Amino acid sequence: MKTKNILLLALLALTGVFTACSDDALFQNPATSLSDETILETKETAQTVLMGAYALSSDYRYLTIGEIALEVMGHDIKMSDGNYGFSTYNWLMFAYNYVQYPRTVDGWWSAYAPYLWRYAYKAIDQANLIINNADKLPAGCEDIVAQAYGIRGYNYLNLYHLFCHSYTYAGDEGQGLFLRLTPGSADGNDVPRSKLGESLQRIIDDFTYAYEHGTQTSNFFINPKNAALLLARTYLDKGDYVNAQKYAEIASPAFDGSNLMSKEEYQSGFNTANDEWLWGFNFTSETSNIYASIPSFYHAATYKDPESVFGTEGYGAKVTYNYLAENSVDWMTGYSTVRITWSFANLFGPGDSRALFPFYIDEKDGLFTSKYSSKGSLGIADYPLARIAEAYLIEAECLARKNDPKALTVLNALQTKRGGTISTEISVDEVWKERRRELYGEGFALPDIKRLQKPLQRVGDEHWSSVKELPANSPRFMFPIPADELDYNKSTTDADQNEYWRAK
Repeated sequence: MKTKNILLLALLALTGVFTACSDDALFQNPATSLSDETILETKETAQTVLMGAYALSSDYRYLTIGEIALEVMGHDIKMSDGNYGFSTYNWLMFAYNYVQYPRTVDGWWSAYAPYLWRYAYKAIDQANLIINNADKLPAGCEDIVAQAYGIRGYNYLNLYHLFCHSYTYAGDEGQGLFLRLTPGSADGNDVPRSKLGESLQRIIDDFTYAYEHGTQTSNFFINPKNAALLLARTYLDKGDYVNAQKYAEIASPAFDGSNLMSKEEYQSGFNTANDEWLWGFNFTSETSNIYASIPSFYHAATYKDPESVFGTEGYGAKVTYNYLAENSVDWMTGYSTVRITWSFANLFGPGDSRALFPFYIDEKDGLFTSKYSSKGSLGIADYPLARIAEAYLIEAECLARKNDPKALTVLNALQTKRGGTISTEISVDEVWKERRRELYGEGFALPDIKRLQKPLQRVGDEHWSSVKELPANSPRFMFPIPADELDYNKSTTDADQNEYWRAK
């Protein structure tokens, strides 16, 4: 009977039906409340707990909101302002406008932080159950343990990007994460906020374990190859460019363009994983959240004749609703409220396969992008979490930082493969510009601004948000710590709230 209960509980995690209420914010009644002996009876039950961690990590209240928030809080991607035929539905506008709240004010959409926090820590809790009981697992579970470390590291890295200053600014003594390292319990949840150096080291240790002990080969799960890239990403965040380069070279042994997707694959709509994707989530008709999926917010139409809109002139055809209705197979099936600014589109040269900005309806509302689309039905699409192209960009930046001319060779290999404009000079800023062109829509915009200690500088007449500029290292770059955390965690004080959101 106990085994049936834990299987049912993990299946509930898979279908994303954990309820959102303040009492479960810190797991007072944790999903892992059954005995460890019951949960760890078989490899199958351990695998089910792991799948629960993956499901929680891909829930739309975490993945969709978190990934898009990190983009619309940057320079290049914006939200429709609701005045040109597309309601914002209150989705993500609070992140775009930098007015998140630590507690619901105008509705759940005004306070995303508690959702992001809750689902990350639920996934971490599932991973902790496996990690803390690894010695009790039956033989053959070694890779399950390795994946548990990897998924915990991934969620802590997400929380770092959302809720902390960058390490390159705040250093070891900056405010870090609440490092919950044991399965949920009343006592286990009362952990203090750690220092930033300790938090980054925990993430590195988790990814290192996944890299050294994993045996998985599927790119829909944590495996040694994507763990190496996640290590490179984390070391880059930390400003440890020696190790960032080391693991980038493990993730991509070649930097000649041979292991990158083709132009055609890039233009196909990022809905099907290919060999360049080292890790991604796979959404099916059973697991997709349809309107709340990432393609729903980006994608607007699939064309019978792509040339009729894409044409040969580049991006930016002006169309009407009537034109779209008459010429598209699948029109307006999603929210379609995330847009591309004209200033960003102008960073792409003619022939760049990444300039996927087919049309606009009103110039002031920005360009649509077709980078994300679906496989037949809305939301049925794979979503990339780690691609080899990122390894190229990490390698190029690390080489540029020590004035190694090979940096330009690596960058040019990526640009050539994409049909982009070839750089003639190399610098960290030139690599950053290429990161924006290559990785837009993949959750890197705000983390890069923070890591590189750049100010927010939005082109004013393109953005309806009142927040056009913020200084480098602004405390507004961090989401508020949810009020429930500070209310229920006995180890916290008012000083644990991120500075912009503290009571004045």
